[in-house]
Amino acid sequence: MDWNENSVWRSLFTALDGLPANVSNAEKQRRGNRFEHVLYIMFDAADMDPRTRYRPQGEEIDGSFLHRGRPMLFEAKWTSDPVPASSLYQFRGKVDGKLTGTIGLFISMAGYSDDAVDALVAGKTLNLILFDGFDMRKIAQPNGIRINQAIDIKLRAAAEEGTPYIPLPDIISAPITTSQRKVTVIVEGKVDAHIISTLARLRYPEKAVSVIPAMGRLNLPLVARVQLNQPSDLKELIIVADGDGLPEEARRNLERVVSDADASQELQITLVVVNPDLGAALGLRQPEEHLRVDRQKFEKDLLELNLRRLAASNPELKRLFSAMKILEE
Repeated sequence: MDWNENSVWRSLFTALDGLPANVSNAEKQRRGNRFEHVLYIMFDAADMDPRTRYRPQGEEIDGSFLHRGRPMLFEAKWTSDPVPASSLYQFRGKVDGKLTGTIGLFISMAGYSDDAVDALVAGKTLNLILFDGFDMRKIAQPNGIRINQAIDIKLRAAAEEGTPYIPLPDIISAPITTSQRKVTVIVEGKVDAHIISTLARLRYPEKAVSVIPAMGRLNLPLVARVQLNQPSDLKELIIVADGDGLPEEARRNLERVVSDADASQELQITLVVVNPDLGAALGLRQPEEHLRVDRQKFEKDLLELNLRRLAASNPELKRLFSAMKILEE
């Protein structure tokens, strides 16, 4: 079966993805069950011999498939909230009980909690790779990354750098002109990613900016190493880390990553360590508060920021704004 010609699973996925947020809990539960069926069709279209919903020795596993002849287990969640570390530990325990070397693939459309990815990074062994909703939407594009190629990318990053999660690369259909010199920004989490992408869109819409959330403080340098070591036409890379009260230590860790990487000599790299974090430094929240994103208010607050005044009082913000060119007239 030809992957690109089979649009059945893509159509079903798009329909599920378009479900309004205010539907009943019962409908959301049905979406989760249907999602497993969509994944079965997706794996089948890629000739990966899927099997779903089986119970070895009383435990339930969402499914398995063959990736280049190698069996892998998978679990899929389509919930309103990000998956916590406890759910990953539970799935990892199921994988641990199987043949040595078995790998698990966890798919969470809502992503993962702030500590979930770092919990796996800090663990002694790594036998899971993680996909989120952004990854699945990239795979579901008509000419997107094939699922087996996506797994290859994740497995290689896990094997070489020890990271369970690295976002799949963007698929860019239109060529980037010289005036658009693509900039990639790596940040710790989704809120920082939203801040950076919104600032770029509001202040400098002509610039091609790709933002990669690493989903964790410990995972940030691992994602950065993957980005630095892989061949690409990237010209500018900005790595933004939270200082969390220890900004010099955070900067030393990033400098070590850059010095050890096999990056192109032409790549312009900017390291930014914002203390305690980006949201607090911009005045979007108090240091002890959790930043909740109301999209309309969030964009209004960002648009009203006096970036020049912030840059004048904070050298790290000045470095970030300068690298992103968002202070240019």
